[in-house]
Amino acid sequence: LLAIAATLAFAFQPEEPACVIQLSHMNDLYVGIDNPVTILVRGVPEAEIRVEASDNLQVKKESALRYIVRADTPGEGTITVSGGKLKPLNFAYRIKPITPVLRLGAQYESGTIKSSVFKAQGVLDAVIECCGFDATCPVDSYKVLHVRNCRIIAEVTNTGARYEPGIRALIDDALPGDQYLFEEIKVLRPGDKAPCILDNQIYYIR
Repeated sequence: LLAIAATLAFAFQPEEPACVIQLSHMNDLYVGIDNPVTILVRGVPEAEIRVEASDNLQVKKESALRYIVRADTPGEGTITVSGGKLKPLNFAYRIKPITPVLRLGAQYESGTIKSSVFKAQGVLDAVIECCGFDATCPVDSYKVLHVRNCRIIAEVTNTGARYEPGIRALIDDALPGDQYLFEEIKVLRPGDKAPCILDNQIYYIR
């Protein structure tokens, strides 16, 4: 309702050149993905509208009002709109990396878990829960430590998100009271040139 009210207020102002920008997801831009942006300019012929951006942003026009903005690096970026009698207007935005959350089987977060449920999973996923974007964060690798009676009884490194045979054997050996520590979890986020390391996950078996 607020967005509709703002648009109506904008539409019925005297016909002085003006511009508003609406980001489709929150009020931030995210690195490495297509950020849909609506740019509404009043009082300037469409052919005269100029949309420019700071060096760390690329802007591509999709239709009369719709643009796609891509960001290279986190920080701040500026979109500048001008044309006709409209003096350049600068719109500054924060640019954020997409930070996924880790979920066992794409749904179980770090914490206490039943032995049967734990053994039924076969993958450690990096899930994007923010922003509403259809993007993925492939898991590159991770290490699992199996702890029983306060001592590490096994340690295996896995490549990719899905369990390899070594991890599978480790998981199948779970008993109530054991702990499993997933660490050195490397994930490739959108826009990253190399995998980043996310926080450890620990599962307590009951």
